Order: sequence, then structure tokens, then C-alpha cells
Amino acid sequence: PIRKERWSVMPPHCTPLPRPVLTQPSSILVMPGQTARLSCTLSPQYNISEFGISWYQQRPGHSLRYLLYYNSERDKHKPAKIPDRFSATKDLASNACILIIASACHEDNGNYYCALSHAFNWF
Repeated sequence: PIRKERWSVMPPHCTPLPRPVLTQPSSILVMPGQTARLSCTLSPQYNISEFGISWYQQRPGHSLRYLLYYNSERDKHKPAKIPDRFSATKDLASNACILIIASACHEDNGNYYCALSHAFNWF
């Protein structure tokens, strides 16, 4: 029988990168009416400009809710049911994506999660 094997040889000077890691602050305190800025920082071996970030909200007693995806002003998505108070931007200097919640209110209380995906440029 014929047996196919696929080999990948990496030169000794090339070390694979560790998996990307996202870091979020454990908590932030925002007063009603203020703007909340939640950061999602990517490990320094990677560049945040090469990735899109999805944001999710989980309020106490509720299931996880998709809020938005952000890669750039030209590559973003937010469902129509998500209020315009929710937006995102990137801070390239800190290698982070920032979720912005304008005019924060009590209903915004909860856990927020960010998730990583490769950015796709359709040019």
C-alpha cells in the first residue's frame, strides 16, 4: 500500500510564534452617563492591525450576546438591534482594541468578552 505523509521542515533559526493571547482588565467602574472604554490587548508578538476583534456582553442572568466586530472603519459589523452607544476602535500604540460604551447605564452592567479573528482585506 501507498502511504502519504506530509512533512514540514522548519529551519533551526525559525521558532514558531506562541498562540495570540488577549488580555482584558478584571473590572472597571463607570458611573451612569459616563463613557466606558474596555480594552482588549493583544500579546506583543502580534500586531492588532492584522486582526479583527469581536465583542460580546453577558449581563447577569442573561445569555452571551454578540455586540459587534471591529477591524477598521472600513471593516466592521454591528447588528441593527445593538444601540449606537456601542462602538469600537483600535489603539495601535497599546496594541489593543477598545470597546466604547457611550452614556453608560445600569443595563450595561455585566461581563464583556473579546475574541480574535484574522482580518480579511478584500482589495
